[in-house]
Amino acid sequence: MRVCTRTATIGFLTLILCMFSIQAHAEVGLEEKAYYDNYQRILQVMKKGMEQAPKTGDPSLDFLYEMIPHHEAAISMAENVLKYGHDEQVKLIAANIIRDQLAGIGKMEALGNKIKTNPQVNQKAEAAYLKAYQTIYKTMIASMEEAKPTGNIDQDFLEEMIPHHEGAIKMSQSILKYTQNAELKTILQNIITTQQKQLLEMKDLVKTIH
Repeated sequence: MRVCTRTATIGFLTLILCMFSIQAHAEVGLEEKAYYDNYQRILQVMKKGMEQAPKTGDPSLDFLYEMIPHHEAAISMAENVLKYGHDEQVKLIAANIIRDQLAGIGKMEALGNKIKTNPQVNQKAEAAYLKAYQTIYKTMIASMEEAKPTGNIDQDFLEEMIPHHEGAIKMSQSILKYTQNAELKTILQNIITTQQKQLLEMKDLVKTIH
C-alpha cells in the first residue's frame, strides 16, 4: 500500500512539474523565440571573435582585437531588440548603443592599423593584462549565457546587455593599467563614460519594465 501511495505521489509531482514546464514554455511566444534565437547566434559569434583574438605581445593591440567583436555584438544585440522589442525607452537606448559603438569601432580599427606598424611588445605586461581579461571575460559570458527568456523581449535585452556593458567597462579599466598609448586612453575613457551612463539607465529601466 505504501509503495502504491509513494508511486502515486511521485507521479502526481511529475505531472505538476510537467504542467509548470509547459506553462513556462508557452509564455515564450514565437516573436520572443525568434529574438532569443538571434541573441544566441550573436553571442556565439562574439565568443568566437573574442576568444580567437590574436595575442600580439602588445596589450594595447590585444585589447583592440578583443573589443572590436565585443562592440560588433552590442550593435547586433541592439538591432535585434529594435526589430522585436516594443518599449520606446529600450529602443532609444538601443539606437544610442548602435551610434556610439559604430563610432567606437571606426576609431579602434584606425588605431589598430597604426599600432600594427610598430607594436610596443611587452610580454610581461601582456600576460598580466590577459590574466585579468580572462577573469572579466568569463564572468561576462557566464552572465550572458544565464540570461533566459522572461516573457518580455525588452526585459530580455536589458538583462543581456547589462553584463555586456559591465564587461566592456571592466575590460577598459583593466587595460588602462597596461597601455601607454594616449589615443587608446582617450577611446577607453569614452567607453567607460558612455557605457556607465547607459548601464545606469538600463539598471533603472529593468526594475520597472516587468
